[in-house]
Amino acid sequence: MPYLACMSKARPSRVREAHLDWLVITAASRAQAVAYRIEIDRRVREELLPKGCQIAIVPDAHDRRIGSGGATIAALAHLRNMFVQRGERGSLEQLFANKRILMLHSGGDSRRLPMYAVTGKLFATLPLPMPGFRCGTVFDLMLDDLLALRPRVGGEVLISAGDAVLGIARAPIRFGGEGIIGVAQRASEVRASRHGVFAREGRSRIVRAFLQKPTHDELIRADALARDGSALIDTGLMSFDPPAIAALLRGCGVAASASANARKDYADGSVLDGIMRGELAPIDLYRELMCALPRSTTREQYLALVAPSLRSVLAPLYEAMRATQFSVEIAKVDDFLHIGSMREMLDTLVGARAAIRHFGLHAPSYPLEAVTTKGNGELVTLDCCVHSVFAGSGRMILDAVTSGKLHLGGENLITTLTFDAAAKAPHIPRGVCLFSVPWRNGTKEESIVIACGIDDDFKTPLDAGGTFMGQSYAALVQRAGLKGLVGDRSLWDQPLWCVAPKGNVLARVEWMWNALAAPAAWKNAKRVSMRQILDGVDPLALIARRDASLLAARVAAPDRAIDSLAQPIARARLAARLAAPHADSTIDPALRARAFREVGNAVLSLHELPREAQPAVILHDQAVWTSMPVRVDLAGGWSDTPPICNEVGGSVVNVAVMLRGQLPIQVVAKLVDEPVIRITSTDLGETRVMRCSEDLAQRHDPSRWSSLAENALVLTGAVPASAKESLPRWLKKVGGGISLTMFSAVPKGSGLGTSSILGAATIQCLDRVFGRERAPHELFAATSALEQMLSTRGGWQDQVGGVLGGFKIARSNAGAVQLPVAQRIDVSDALTRELSSRALLYFTGERRMAKNILEQVVWNWLRNEPSAIDAIEKLRSNAERMHDALAHGDIDEVIAQLNEYRLRKCQIDPGSCPIWLEQIGTRFKRDLSAWCFAGAGGGGFMLMIAKSVGHAHLLRRSIALERPHPRARVFDFEVDAVGLRCAVL
Repeated sequence: MPYLACMSKARPSRVREAHLDWLVITAASRAQAVAYRIEIDRRVREELLPKGCQIAIVPDAHDRRIGSGGATIAALAHLRNMFVQRGERGSLEQLFANKRILMLHSGGDSRRLPMYAVTGKLFATLPLPMPGFRCGTVFDLMLDDLLALRPRVGGEVLISAGDAVLGIARAPIRFGGEGIIGVAQRASEVRASRHGVFAREGRSRIVRAFLQKPTHDELIRADALARDGSALIDTGLMSFDPPAIAALLRGCGVAASASANARKDYADGSVLDGIMRGELAPIDLYRELMCALPRSTTREQYLALVAPSLRSVLAPLYEAMRATQFSVEIAKVDDFLHIGSMREMLDTLVGARAAIRHFGLHAPSYPLEAVTTKGNGELVTLDCCVHSVFAGSGRMILDAVTSGKLHLGGENLITTLTFDAAAKAPHIPRGVCLFSVPWRNGTKEESIVIACGIDDDFKTPLDAGGTFMGQSYAALVQRAGLKGLVGDRSLWDQPLWCVAPKGNVLARVEWMWNALAAPAAWKNAKRVSMRQILDGVDPLALIARRDASLLAARVAAPDRAIDSLAQPIARARLAARLAAPHADSTIDPALRARAFREVGNAVLSLHELPREAQPAVILHDQAVWTSMPVRVDLAGGWSDTPPICNEVGGSVVNVAVMLRGQLPIQVVAKLVDEPVIRITSTDLGETRVMRCSEDLAQRHDPSRWSSLAENALVLTGAVPASAKESLPRWLKKVGGGISLTMFSAVPKGSGLGTSSILGAATIQCLDRVFGRERAPHELFAATSALEQMLSTRGGWQDQVGGVLGGFKIARSNAGAVQLPVAQRIDVSDALTRELSSRALLYFTGERRMAKNILEQVVWNWLRNEPSAIDAIEKLRSNAERMHDALAHGDIDEVIAQLNEYRLRKCQIDPGSCPIWLEQIGTRFKRDLSAWCFAGAGGGGFMLMIAKSVGHAHLLRRSIALERPHPRARVFDFEVDAVGLRCAVL
């Protein structure tokens, strides 16, 4: 068959710029909700959701299927409670006013498309190129489609079924007026008999009757057929305004007004009460809820439509909705995309008439373009790593399949399967569908492989028209020696599936389509049904299996995969994953370097370097003098480090300190007549003179002593960023050369934030030369950019600690732009005296470069190491608890949190506390209540808190007598309440 190349770029999307306050997804079970959360979190990291959008994933109560109506009610009640918990007050209508909410329903168990039962039809894969060199899903296409609609004035909840995409973006409608507005499509009477149908009052938009799968006579009686024989069928898309939401919730027993103190917010015996108890039969959104709306529908007519067990609880809903207007808008769309069954998925994705083509998608394979195919069939591969396929006749889909060779007979749908690449090509006959689900056998993870026919479903009772492999189930019963049907008598409840032996995934199922008797291995094995499989499935393992196939495809083309992502942090994560795709893989140094480079790009992309020289504002006989304290970190460090802070936000507590009564960081800048840059380090006794731009070529090397000053000069526009610019010509516009003198009274590699604080002081000093003064948050951001220019990987807490005086907690929210907000902690005089008398700042004599430790921390985070993720969350909590302890004057809790801080640092990177450093703490243990290494650790300073003032004196004496290093000593220090000072002299 001819091979069509796939689209090489991700499809552009309007989603990111659309306005959406809340995205709500209902799930059929808690396991499905976990799978949804993984999918949504991935899109949050890649910034593929609307800016500022809040997410709520609401599973069916007690994992009982409550229907689309029950899920709608439960999700709206959940939102109402979240609004109240966030401090919002008012009536139900007021709580939902002016909010745009999109609610997507999962589609339940997915019994007609069982291979997507765990992840839901909402996340079924499509040939939709997405960032990350992967395929998109129904969710991605649906979100892009629905967010083309204009928000409804006054607020709305827009509700859509999760297995159909209308294509409404091609002909957007506008929701105007009051109440509930349904969306209809003109279709034939034959099609109308399988859907809900709107009957209008004349030519108005008002709905007079809402029919469910009507017969011809019912359509005639309702006057629902147009002259051309078409009817307005329900698309499943509906918009509720806030009064309609309030009426619906009141009818379901929800309290009319919000109260933060209410122990229960719904009435006993109400619809919501029954849903939350798991006692009601499933409630369908369209039959049980929407059928209550038409003005002409009487109470008796409505209750006759609903299940007898629901009539008593739904009667109040009918009364509550009487005043709600129900109208319809007609969408001028073609046949929409629907994947309700396995056959429909083939019809939707494969062939010249595939519905996916209406959305501009027709490529047969993504992400790989190198599948060798033979035969006359039409093949679509999605997130696969398959080398060659013999495709018989008809249509086929491979989704998340890894294999060397495959032989397909046609009309196949195969998902999440891995075949032995070295074995003979597996032969899958025509019409057979296969998928696998991970199954845990003790500590060992294995697979259960499920087989069925393309036209089978797991919903229809097998003794009432249901089939297996397209034939009567009785034939299988006879060959397998089964006793008969169990459970609900559908394929869903039949115990047919057992663990597949390693190396031959087809061994336990191929007899089913070969008309053979069941083998003894199958008869003797423990077998489970699809219902039991889903009750015990681990969604994390299933998604990991899916990602393994995608990973194999990415490994084949790593640079293309990384480049396909728009966001630098997402590129960094993928580069880290591909650098060592498996646990025993050797790390690819080029991809590791790419990962760190992308983290730097994430910070630097937000900071634009000056393009033109600006004249200085100081005179040649003046000097700008900047001085700053250093900082001692007390809790939460590393949560401020990119990309950690960008993804989860940071929270850090530190204190600004002077050493031996002096501010240890000093920077002086002045103009000189000669057009040169002269950098002097007083503490190092070094001077470097730069006469041309080429002299700045090595400024990114962090081991070069002058690199910090050189990059600060570039960042502030004191010198050109490009080597092509003439330095003398640039300095002529400045008004002269620049002499920059720097002094640090702190040993290099101290852990007191010296590099970042010196960087902040240098930026502030040079800014003042040009008459600029950045706001604190701008100075924090500029210093972070300077750190990335130096490739030292630092975060924002060091500069916050030195720029602002005293004890403070600094917090930032997740996001590309980091704007830490610092809050001063008012520490009592009593606690200050206690800490001053018992605390020692001990220099170990050993120096280290924080870059190496920080790189390992960032690497562990990018690689999703569980210990790193857990440690970061605990570090953020540690900062909040340290804040509370200092604010309340609780010395014992301060000590506890300082010890906790040390333990969490060791958890995220054991190298930050080497054995010799641990031995120092152990050596002085008899006198210590707490100790913690400063900054990234690995050397430098340690903060010690002695058990008492007397123990502090003993500790000083012990350190003086038993110095483990010739440079080891105690530094006197005191809290500096001011922070940054800058003056023109």
